Amino acid sequence: MSDAAPPPIRTPDQRLRVFVSSTLQELAPERAAARAAIEQVRLTPVLFELGAAAHPPRALYRAYLAQSDIFVGLYWQRYGWVATGEEISGLEDEYALAADLPKLMYVKDPAPDREPRLGDLLARIKADDTASYKRFATTTELQGLIADDLALLLTERFAAATATATPAAATVAARSPGNLPAGRTPLIGRAHEIATARALLGRAGTRLLTLTGPGGVGKTSLALAIATALRARFADGVFLVALAALSEPDLVAATIARALDVRERGDQAVEDTLIDYLRDRHLLLVLDNVEQVIAAAPLVARLLDACPGLTVLATSRVPLRLHGEQELRVPPLALPAPPMPDHPPTAADLAHVAAVQLFVQRARLAQPAFVLTDADAPAVAAICRQLDGLPLAIELAAARLAILPPVALLARLQRRLPLLTAGARDLPARQRTMRDAIDST
Repeated sequence: MSDAAPPPIRTPDQRLRVFVSSTLQELAPERAAARAAIEQVRLTPVLFELGAAAHPPRALYRAYLAQSDIFVGLYWQRYGWVATGEEISGLEDEYALAADLPKLMYVKDPAPDREPRLGDLLARIKADDTASYKRFATTTELQGLIADDLALLLTERFAAATATATPAAATVAARSPGNLPAGRTPLIGRAHEIATARALLGRAGTRLLTLTGPGGVGKTSLALAIATALRARFADGVFLVALAALSEPDLVAATIARALDVRERGDQAVEDTLIDYLRDRHLLLVLDNVEQVIAAAPLVARLLDACPGLTVLATSRVPLRLHGEQELRVPPLALPAPPMPDHPPTAADLAHVAAVQLFVQRARLAQPAFVLTDADAPAVAAICRQLDGLPLAIELAAARLAILPPVALLARLQRRLPLLTAGARDLPARQRTMRDAIDST
């Protein structure tokens, strides 16, 4: 039997403490962003502030640091004040004292007036292979970086701590809460939208983001990619709630409950049961196709009001029009440039065009030997332009390459709705043909 002391059990008021080191005046907005990010992942921010205190500043920040678990450093242009009789600033002293703590360091650029002593300190920090070192430009970017990095740090530490567990226990420990489907193919051409969504949801106070756009533009696929990228931010998981099959708004609460595996109580309304379950959880709900039951939007508002740790990522052809909603319009994929009479596009010209990349990816599922050639490039470019860069239309058209070469496919697309059918059987009915996608509006 081991005599080792058991690990401490942390109660909710004993969350891990994150010490934030920075100069005060020049980085005041960044300190606020750091505080918001730390609270976002349900940790406790520790920020030293100058002011009336019973102890001298140096003794106070050292005491704060000694009781902290993680060190976050924010740096820009100022090295900080050097007290009388000291050789280094408090900023450098804090970094030196954090030697044994996990360190996340963030440097603001551009910095045209950076003081030389801070430049020297940053060079040493950058060479410190025990510290994470990243650059940022805006407070929004900084808040997203800190939230993601803290979540990743905690995940890595937890995984390391459980590495010696039994295989069954390790499997359970590593499993992320939620019900997101595994992605089968890489999402093409959406890096900007994913980054924008992550930044919007990283802002303090943003808890409802709605992806809007026409049918077939790829809102669901984008929402799943965003949710997957944000998994580490939500301690209690990320859950997809598919609403496309519903037509009655009154069924939305029960559908959410089923997705969360929340059992209804006979003596309590489903909405109240949901609120009881979600009130103390830090969780992301992905509500897909809300336009089908837009009258249920007030339910979403009530859940958000009652559950401070809940965030909602919705997809809808129209915004929900709720207080605090952020809307992100999902555009079609980038298209090839208009054709030039004397210079038809080549395969190399189209290699980095998102709409063409999607066409080629899906064409290879239908015809594994398919390779985009210079001979086929003009027809493929024209197909993507004719389909307006809509991902669903491009996928359905590419599936036809099993029986039609690109030139013949382009000719047949003069009547494109009858042609664009026979999507995968495991897709929702609205995604099997373009006419279904349009008619389901």
